[in-house]
Amino acid sequence: MEIRQLKYFVAILDNGSLSGAARDVFVAQSALSKQILDLEKELGVQLLHRSHSGVTATAPGKVFYEYAQGILKHLQDARNAVLDSAQAVSGPVVVALPQSVASPLALPLLREVATRYPQVRLNLNEELTGNLFEQLLYGRIDLALFTDAELPPEIAFTPLLEEDFYWLCAPADDPWPAGQVLDLEQAFARPLVWPGAAHGHCTRAIVERVAARHGVCAAPPALEVNSVHILKSAVQAGLGPTLMPLNLARRELEEGRLTAHRVDCPALYRTLGICVSTRMPPTPAREAVAALIGEVVNRMGEQGQWPGSRRLSNGPT
Repeated sequence: MEIRQLKYFVAILDNGSLSGAARDVFVAQSALSKQILDLEKELGVQLLHRSHSGVTATAPGKVFYEYAQGILKHLQDARNAVLDSAQAVSGPVVVALPQSVASPLALPLLREVATRYPQVRLNLNEELTGNLFEQLLYGRIDLALFTDAELPPEIAFTPLLEEDFYWLCAPADDPWPAGQVLDLEQAFARPLVWPGAAHGHCTRAIVERVAARHGVCAAPPALEVNSVHILKSAVQAGLGPTLMPLNLARRELEEGRLTAHRVDCPALYRTLGICVSTRMPPTPAREAVAALIGEVVNRMGEQGQWPGSRRLSNGPT
């Protein structure tokens, strides 16, 4: 198996055709096809479906595509690490943020990286949480900010802060007086607007586990929405309350579009931290950005820009 075969294979699926891939990698289409046939022969499986409408991956091909992307990225990281000078941190870093973290953190992080490490090419992805583990393990992303719940053993976790959950709803739909603290039974008295179960690792799954441990039965969701922005809009429209960290709805609360009540349950919080795959060797750029995330999160907490949180760590060193 050769590196060029991996490049050709990824290019074919990215383009959806042999002709488009041949143009991208500057190889004759016949030579490209032969390399893929040799690869399939070596692996003993068919990787591609070829038809008049284009080229798609078979089931084994989809698995191989994920690994091939990770291997090619790993090679590029190695090349960049070798070329990095002692004076400047440079190279690409892919950071994934779940939707429930991207809103408060994305812009401050982009500004800080641009100021401190202008030669780092930061690629910031907002991801549904169900996709993060796989992308970390395959090496398609370098870092993720996630919770410590149900992490695979191959992912290392550095905690940064804890966030409490609050009950939120539209002002006209709020039956509680301002400042009223709710217990778990009150917080779950009405069906909630939630992300889908497959993508609620950072919010819904944590809350439902705490409720189950305290013997509180959660009603079926009022709605399931896999977009934080749309979820908050649905709550604001009176389609149901939700439970989420306070900072996630800071703007809506400041503008009076939502109201919030603290839930009196010490166990109802999430721990956010930096996740990296132990399968992938660190690069100077990855380590620098990881440390910078810790600095940015801690500074936001100290300056009151991350309400409802408690600092745990200064982040990676």
